Amino acid sequence: MAASVICRPFGCRKDAILEQVKRKVRYEEMLPHELDEAVARFPVAYCAFGSLEWHGRHLPLGNDTLKAYHILLLAAEKFGGVVVPPTYWGILGKWHPWTMIDFGERLVEDLYVKIFQGLVDVGFKVVIGVTGHDVEPQKAAIQKAVEAIKGTGKATGFAMMEGDLYDLTDDRMDHAAHWETSLMMYLRPELVDLGQIMEEDLESDEGRREAGIFGKDPRKHASRELGEKIAKRIADGIGQKAEELLRSLGR
Repeated sequence: MAASVICRPFGCRKDAILEQVKRKVRYEEMLPHELDEAVARFPVAYCAFGSLEWHGRHLPLGNDTLKAYHILLLAAEKFGGVVVPPTYWGILGKWHPWTMIDFGERLVEDLYVKIFQGLVDVGFKVVIGVTGHDVEPQKAAIQKAVEAIKGTGKATGFAMMEGDLYDLTDDRMDHAAHWETSLMMYLRPELVDLGQIMEEDLESDEGRREAGIFGKDPRKHASRELGEKIAKRIADGIGQKAEELLRSLGR
């Protein structure tokens, strides 16, 4: 049964309010009527894209996709909308044995376009695609999907790397260093093990290449608190972008 707030002369039922606040936002977990209600309420779909790539010995191989996905969950929980199951397949170079193969621009572009078109067919008016694999070709592939749905005249969208809407200047995206490590310490702390890199040489170029860590030393500069600040500010930026795009459609 859909969540509802039951009000009486002396106020609203607290448990009903809590139930409404905790409404589902993951597409794959919704019952059909729940999806219909979510689309009617706030017709925005969020898509996380990434890679399966080495991010040092202390972070998961799916780091890129995981951080984007969990940031989008924060946005949907606060603003509304539905988060689509994450897509780990992307455009990347085979630079380490633990890095999954490059699926190539054509295949990736076709996949992303099909995902966006399918969401418009479901009824979404805005589709926001976020890549945690922060390379221009992957963002460009998402942008092609945005252009495809805009061409229908039925919907619009937005393509971004996870840090594009971050409005502070003191921290920036990196590879397995303090930015990505902080995000995972907040979003999925059980997947971070700094003990694996305590002996790494992060002072020399050769050491950084060997460690697969490029940016500020996460042993010194990463923290859960920083990850929370970054994640929540990005989520707010994405939610505000979703509202802006809906207004542009007259919603």
